[in-house]
Amino acid sequence: AKSGKMAPVMVGSLLLGGAKYELREYLQVAAIIGGTAIVSLGKKKGGGAESSTLGVVYIIMSLVLDGVTAGFQKRLKTETAKLGVKPKPYDFMFWTNLFMCLTATVIAGGLGQINSGVSFLVANPDIMSKIVKFAVCSAVGQSFIFYTIANFDPLILSTVTTTRKIFSVLLSIFLKGHSLSVMGWSGIGLAVSGILSELQAKTRSKKKHTN
Repeated sequence: AKSGKMAPVMVGSLLLGGAKYELREYLQVAAIIGGTAIVSLGKKKGGGAESSTLGVVYIIMSLVLDGVTAGFQKRLKTETAKLGVKPKPYDFMFWTNLFMCLTATVIAGGLGQINSGVSFLVANPDIMSKIVKFAVCSAVGQSFIFYTIANFDPLILSTVTTTRKIFSVLLSIFLKGHSLSVMGWSGIGLAVSGILSELQAKTRSKKKHTN
């Protein structure tokens, strides 16, 4: 399901951000989503637990909110551009994380998990160093994420985060000798065709602007 993140991001950018896309871009997104999903299905092994209804609802909510977030990010960039202002990566990062923190605090308080969380930290002080390392790694990773949003587009970010799965599979094949089914290879071929088509379109666009 998360392989299809690009679809709600595109819809959110259209409905909330005022974006416009060509038919080529719709086909490219469909190819990347389809290819990534096929790779995931090709790797799936039997014997796993069945999906719960609540789990499916959470995934749908996650995808919908991905679209809403992308749409508002796109609108914010458009509206600030009219004023001659360009949001910087760390502007996005600071305000997003501030409201994420406030939201998480309210929810944790409502569920009564703040006291139990603090008690767990007090009882297991060794975990604090791991939390700090996790936070630092998260901050570094988010720097790249918000740089992409600020300087490119939410859909570009979604493309990167979706296709990274393809490249991680290829690395595991070439570096660790893992195998992939014919179905998996067909998925990689489909996704790569979408990526190459996008790169070709960007190259042509740059040449036109240069000329």
